[in-house]
Amino acid sequence: MAEELHRVEVPVRGDRRELVAAQLWARGALGVWEQPGTTVAWFTDPPPPLSDDATFVPELAAAEVVWRREADHDWQAAWKATIAPIRAGRTVVVPSWLADGHEPTGDDELTLVLDPGQAFGTGHHATTALCLELLDELDLAGELAGRTVADIGCGSGILAIAATARGARAQAVDVDPDAVVVTRDNARRNGVEVAATTGSVAAIDAPAEVVMANLISDVVVALAAELVAACRRVLIVSGITTERADDVLASLAAAGAEVEEVRERDGWIAARLAVPVAEDPRGQHRGLRASGSRHGNPAGGLLTALLLLVTALLGGACTTPEVQEAPEAGPDPTDGAAELDPDSRALLAEVEEARELVADIAAELQTAADAGDLTAVQEAAAAADGLLVADPGDDGPALFPGQAAERTEGRDTEDAFTVLLTLARDVGGALGRSLVEVLRDPIAGDLGAWELDAPGVVANAREATEGVTDQERATEQVLALDGEAKRAIAWVALARSTGDVDLARAAATRATDHLEVIDIALGGIIEGTLAPSERDASDGAGEELGPGLDGSDGSDVGDGGDGSDGSDGGDGGGGGDGGGGG
Repeated sequence: MAEELHRVEVPVRGDRRELVAAQLWARGALGVWEQPGTTVAWFTDPPPPLSDDATFVPELAAAEVVWRREADHDWQAAWKATIAPIRAGRTVVVPSWLADGHEPTGDDELTLVLDPGQAFGTGHHATTALCLELLDELDLAGELAGRTVADIGCGSGILAIAATARGARAQAVDVDPDAVVVTRDNARRNGVEVAATTGSVAAIDAPAEVVMANLISDVVVALAAELVAACRRVLIVSGITTERADDVLASLAAAGAEVEEVRERDGWIAARLAVPVAEDPRGQHRGLRASGSRHGNPAGGLLTALLLLVTALLGGACTTPEVQEAPEAGPDPTDGAAELDPDSRALLAEVEEARELVADIAAELQTAADAGDLTAVQEAAAAADGLLVADPGDDGPALFPGQAAERTEGRDTEDAFTVLLTLARDVGGALGRSLVEVLRDPIAGDLGAWELDAPGVVANAREATEGVTDQERATEQVLALDGEAKRAIAWVALARSTGDVDLARAAATRATDHLEVIDIALGGIIEGTLAPSERDASDGAGEELGPGLDGSDGSDVGDGGDGSDGSDGGDGGGGGDGGGGG
């Protein structure tokens, strides 16, 4: 049973947030969430008196301070409910808590049990799913069983484990030691043996007949010659955005690989390339180890390792496969805030406004969940829906578009999603690319569908729960949708339409869970862009450290996810399938 909690909401100016938060922590808060204009904290029974801090921190004794009992909420269970099995070819990836109830659909199905955790790769992200499908087709063609396989940037180990389960001999490497540990654990759980080692391409024992590299665009380019040199037959690469596909594949072709097939999904690509067998692969690999880079420059090898490590670290914050350049020599980076141009600051301000909209929607849904009768539930859910989707004829801003328009055309309605996407593409750079990829995954799912047919996307999401009369069936229907936006829309539609008051309240609560993933994903953009001093000066730059999300019960949540993870909330956090992209 969830612990009994009390929630306090304290109105506070931006320049006083840090002081108020420190006092709440000092009073025993379990978690603190700094929102624009309000700081929220949670306490267990009995809640502490705050009025004795009136002299030093008058905000805590103000009449506007609101105390209320927090409704029982199993945060871990709510997160688990957003994770569903995923099928890629004949491979099905199932989280451990659903494994006992999973029934294979055929004798040739490969069932893998993996939980979202510290390393990227549960199959929910398009890049991992595409790699699994290409592996599956290699197996069907008789080109996998008995072959040697190298998984470069293994993350959770999912690709190496899948290859081994299909009869290959796999070695996995990752620059993140935690990912190596996770790979070994996942291999044992699935009853296979995978040799997992900390390191990059040069750490594999010998060139492999099949090399897999689910990384990110910049890292694939940096490793192009090494990947080709380490491969004797088939090279599979992914974690590459469609915008970068041409230059990444060109770098691999220049290194001697031939592109055989390219697949695209949700704005990402995976490619299968053929690599001619070298006359002396062992000598070639020895040269690879000695040089440390494709240019024979030891510093280049170190830069490559740093690129991989940075992408691994970024994977733990959100599903944003970006590479940060190493800073030039200069002042200590902790001395001040990051230098941002006006366009970047304007973009971050729009991100904050979108997070405020998310908070407003969540507040309406909380009202719906707490309402005493069906009419009140549906009225609050309708208010939430008006903020969630900008349907034609609506006044005021909403989070997502409900009206068709090409990128160059105007809409009659205003939605934060279109504003963010347009600005992110205009700003470009690491910040712009990161935001586009977060909007694509986990928030939107199929980004192209939103841009070309927003009414259809919204209609499909709303129809997913149409006529549903029980929560179990609703959960199945909602989790079949891609992207947290569609899932939230589907739950809100159910809260508005059902005649069962308990189901309506439950739907409002479940919609809030998916909004929380959206908020965490957007918050990760800010956290990854602003230095600590800059975050303190910004009204909306806080992140929720509430119950179950402070590294205890929710420590395994990704964001997305691919993760992470969260996440489809879901592709895990940490290291990336190689620390990055996909």
